Amino acid sequence: MKIVVFGASRGVGLQVVQQALEQGHSVTAFARNPSFPNHAHLSVMRGDIFDPEVVSRAVQGQDAVVIALGAGNQAGDQTRSQGTAHIVRAMQQYGVRRVVAVSSFGVGDSRKGLIAHAAWLFLKAALEEHERQEKTLMESGLDWTIVRPTGLTNDAKTGAYKIGSSGRGRISRADVADFILKALEDSSYIGKALVISS
Repeated sequence: MKIVVFGASRGVGLQVVQQALEQGHSVTAFARNPSFPNHAHLSVMRGDIFDPEVVSRAVQGQDAVVIALGAGNQAGDQTRSQGTAHIVRAMQQYGVRRVVAVSSFGVGDSRKGLIAHAAWLFLKAALEEHERQEKTLMESGLDWTIVRPTGLTNDAKTGAYKIGSSGRGRISRADVADFILKALEDSSYIGKALVISS
C-alpha cells in the first residue's frame, strides 16, 4: 500500500512511518522539518500543512492517508483543522478515499466521565480544535476512521490494547500506530470514531 503520513516526524506519525516500512508499505513522510534515514520504500516531503498545493502533491497517487498532526493547546491554533481541510480537499480531488486520523479521548461522544472532564479543564483549546478536525472528516464523504487515544506514552509496542467507545489509562504511541495500520486495511472501521486504550 502507498501511504502518506502527515505529521510524520514525531509521535504517533513517526511510529506509523517506521512500522509501515517494516510491513513493506511504500511511505511518503510529510513534515515541516523531516529527518529520516534512507529507505528504499520511503519518500520524504518537506512542506507546510497550511500550503494546499504542497499538500495536494503529497496526496496525489496515494492509496491511503494518515493524519497525525501535532499542535499545542493555544487558542486560535488551527493546525489540525485547517491542515485536515487541505488534506480532505486533495483526497477528493485525486480520488483517494481511505484516511485514518489521530484525535483525542474526550472529543465527541467520548466526552464522558471524570477523565474526559479533567481533560477539558486543562486542554480545552486543543480538544476544541480536534472537534473541528473531526467534523471536517465526518462531513467529507471519504472512508474515514478517527482514533481517539487516551494518555500517550513512549513505551514499546505491545499489541495488547482495547478499542471501543470508552477507555482509561494510557496507551503507547507505538500501539496507536499498530492499530492505525490495521485499520487502514479493515473496512469494518470505516465511518467510526474509536477510543484506544491499554
